[in-house]
Amino acid sequence: MRSSIHSFFFISFFTILCMSCNSQEKQFITSPDVIILQNGLLIDGNGSKPEQSGFIVIESGHIKYIGHDLKLSIYENAKLVDLSGKSIVPGFINAHVHYGYDSSNLKEWAKSGVTTVRDLSNLHLSTSESFSLRDELLNDNDNARLVAAGPMISATGGYGNYYVSSPEDARKKTLDIINSGADIIKIAIEDNLQGRRWNMLSMDEIRVIVQTAHENNLPVSAHISQSKQLEIAITAGVNDVAHMIVDELSDDNIAKMIDKNIFWVPTLELWRGVSEIHTINLDRVAINNLRKFVGSGGKVALGTDYNGYINEFDLGMPIQEIKLMKEAGMTNMDIIIAGTSHASIVCNMESEIGTIEEGKIADILILNKNPIENINALTNVFMVIHNGSIIRKAN
Repeated sequence: MRSSIHSFFFISFFTILCMSCNSQEKQFITSPDVIILQNGLLIDGNGSKPEQSGFIVIESGHIKYIGHDLKLSIYENAKLVDLSGKSIVPGFINAHVHYGYDSSNLKEWAKSGVTTVRDLSNLHLSTSESFSLRDELLNDNDNARLVAAGPMISATGGYGNYYVSSPEDARKKTLDIINSGADIIKIAIEDNLQGRRWNMLSMDEIRVIVQTAHENNLPVSAHISQSKQLEIAITAGVNDVAHMIVDELSDDNIAKMIDKNIFWVPTLELWRGVSEIHTINLDRVAINNLRKFVGSGGKVALGTDYNGYINEFDLGMPIQEIKLMKEAGMTNMDIIIAGTSHASIVCNMESEIGTIEEGKIADILILNKNPIENINALTNVFMVIHNGSIIRKAN
């Protein structure tokens, strides 16, 4: 089964694939300690010009103050950390992973500075088990925050693991996932992967799923692989598309995505692995399409499809994906934005994480070098702060 390109897609998106982003209240772990970061080069995730930070005050798990005018005397019991020569960026987010319901994986992500991951479909647990396990994993602050889709919705006999048979059934089952505690809805818009045929959701079913999710303040991520599926996803109004397409990307579809503010999570690491194993060039097609999309002003969120196929993926900071994004013409600042503020948007958590701003949760990655000058600095970690607690500090 693994010997053919056909099996890749089945394994990648169905058998191997298959907190909180919704309106339901979740409890975040917060630190009772006050931490003050002094000096350091601040790269806030918004795309602003990096600048010396002065002071960043972290209290009760949140960023309380950023600026240069601070009376340290009122924080006599605070932990003061001098970051002269260091760079400060938001905690990174991998917006497309699988096997996120695993504490050891979550710990590896967190200590690398990837403080949030978005799991985009789970095959091995029931819907209710998925979200109860997510909530349990959130109780350990050494774990990266898990944003969970639960199952992937598809047509009966389709490309996914949660089947619907009509628009009415689509609404009911989407509500079932939402009411079970989903952070996001994941759908499959897929009918033909390299000759392997799948039943696909109808346009009416897709519209109902998207409408139901949006009525409940949840975003929708759509699996696609080809331009014809992209057109359906755009028409339905999904929030992001998972996987760069590996056929021709038209200027018209780019313009529509930009107009509708639809994000792309390109998963170039996946396409590189597929291409190396099967001696094909899907990675080159994907890289060229991403170059065209970004060059036109399209918005990108960082995501790898971790463990969505049989090739090895980076567990931790996804530096291979990052280097492939650079190969596609993204600047170091573009990549940082993709991995922080843009990724927080597709997680529906932009008001809480993704940038270093007053009032937001203190998920902060501190680096020994400047990632604007050299993107490899993202792997040279000095400290990781998650929910306001220091979970890693280099010796």
